[in-house]
Amino acid sequence: MNGTGWTGVVLAGGRSSRMGRDKALVEIDGRSLLDRALDRLEPHVQELLVIGDPEKYGHVGPFVVADDIPGVGPLGGILTAMRYASNDRLLVLACDMPNVTARLFEELKKGLVGDRSAFVPACDGKLEPLAAAYHRRCRSTFEACVAQGAWKVSDALEQVNATFVQICPGEDGWPDTLFRNINAPGDL
Repeated sequence: MNGTGWTGVVLAGGRSSRMGRDKALVEIDGRSLLDRALDRLEPHVQELLVIGDPEKYGHVGPFVVADDIPGVGPLGGILTAMRYASNDRLLVLACDMPNVTARLFEELKKGLVGDRSAFVPACDGKLEPLAAAYHRRCRSTFEACVAQGAWKVSDALEQVNATFVQICPGEDGWPDTLFRNINAPGDL
């Protein structure tokens, strides 16, 4: 394990009932949401991981890892990434957030320092844990949460040394669409 580098993690969900298809493979201007997420993360990390079905997403490269705990949601994906990452620090991004900026990644990296276990954007109390920075030291606590059936990332964050930074879309130079999720065809 490497304490100084960063692993970029794209959580590539699956089929969305509202979208009617796999969101990671939805294209905007000829690029899939998965490819867009990888493009955004790559300049900020030494390693990339995609957590999702290797049969669906294997075309992007050999760094696609099946979720160790399918059915648990994003917390399971983050745990899987912590198991396979070469680095202790992870930048996590859900594939359906195509407007996250380089500035956000730099803020997240600067904020995950010292003994902080997570550095998570929040806007007036609403957390964005799927565009956040995590340290591997969260792993045992997150595993305990999953074992207890507490699958919400926000609940797991209450159990670790997490810091929440006020970042509100449309304020302080942040784009209005910074954390916009693509969940339905109308969101495209």
